Amino acid sequence: MEELSPKEIRDRLRNSIKLKLSVQEVEELAAMLRKHKSVSRPKEINAMLRKSGQDRYIYSVKRIADEGEAWTLKNDDGIVTTEDSDGNNYFYIWPYKEYALKCKVGEWKDCELFKLSLEYLIKEFLPELSKKGVRVVALEVPNDEQVTSSPANDFLNNLLFECSQFA
Repeated sequence: MEELSPKEIRDRLRNSIKLKLSVQEVEELAAMLRKHKSVSRPKEINAMLRKSGQDRYIYSVKRIADEGEAWTLKNDDGIVTTEDSDGNNYFYIWPYKEYALKCKVGEWKDCELFKLSLEYLIKEFLPELSKKGVRVVALEVPNDEQVTSSPANDFLNNLLFECSQFA
């Protein structure tokens, strides 16, 4: 099979039925995509860590929709949230576990990584956070003052919009 970009691979996988691809061809495409991810992810991660909070937010929405999962941290009390001096509550989410791992420092050093499926995020988790008035912080970076948060309902709507682009 010819060398394809990750986007071309994902497009072919999404359209595998229309293209009448064999099981073997689908498996080859999936293997190619895994190879691309293992090569490009470290560079991608290092580049994103230097981006603005807004850029990281947009990137997170796209990657979570694309990957079908997200990562957060949890401790003995449940999923980690914080509260600021004004009483605003914040939930933290990352598109890949490698990002979440970088935030397991300080008071979060003993937390566990916790994977959230896209379906659970959309159907249950984000609507519940929205009811509670919780804000979402996407791709928090240690020691970075530039944090972008949004109401959980806005994050949900951004995620739904991004998912609709795949249809």
